[in-house]
Amino acid sequence: MFNTYFEGVNADLCYSICKSHGYRKVFAKGERFCYEGKPAYYLGFIESGYFKHIVRDFKGKEQIIGFFFKDALVADYLSILENADARSEIVAATKAKVIICEGDIVNEVMSRHTEARQELSKMIMCQTYDRLIDLYKKSPKERYLYLIKSCPEILQQINLKELASYLKITPTYLSRIRKSLLTE
Repeated sequence: MFNTYFEGVNADLCYSICKSHGYRKVFAKGERFCYEGKPAYYLGFIESGYFKHIVRDFKGKEQIIGFFFKDALVADYLSILENADARSEIVAATKAKVIICEGDIVNEVMSRHTEARQELSKMIMCQTYDRLIDLYKKSPKERYLYLIKSCPEILQQINLKELASYLKITPTYLSRIRKSLLTE
């Protein structure tokens, strides 16, 4: 599973919140789930397709900081918790079908399940912290090897340009890493 924080959460609870209080929406490739600087007050459960989580760097270039795949939650969870504007964007990387639920409903239901809410927040924080540490501690090759070991199906789901952006390297450098692994 790519988003490991979802492993520690009662997925049935999150899915049931979306299923019982939400509606289905189809996102076209490139359509935004949330916009930076605007309220991102939705939680979604992805039925098909995937989303990329992006920020724009100081030059305005898109940088991928994460992905949301089928059978997982998609949200700017911090925005929902704080009832604040999103600090990033979530964009459909393919056509995607999602069950969407309003954030106030999510907060209301999760307020009755404080243990699940705390666990989700903790797991998101842990995954984010681990990713930050890895960006400084591991080489690009080590990050690539870890990613394909922990989530091998990712290579069939995303293109190499997206993967390179996520790994914080250029597509050319990613190609060199992949080529060197073939010769080893």
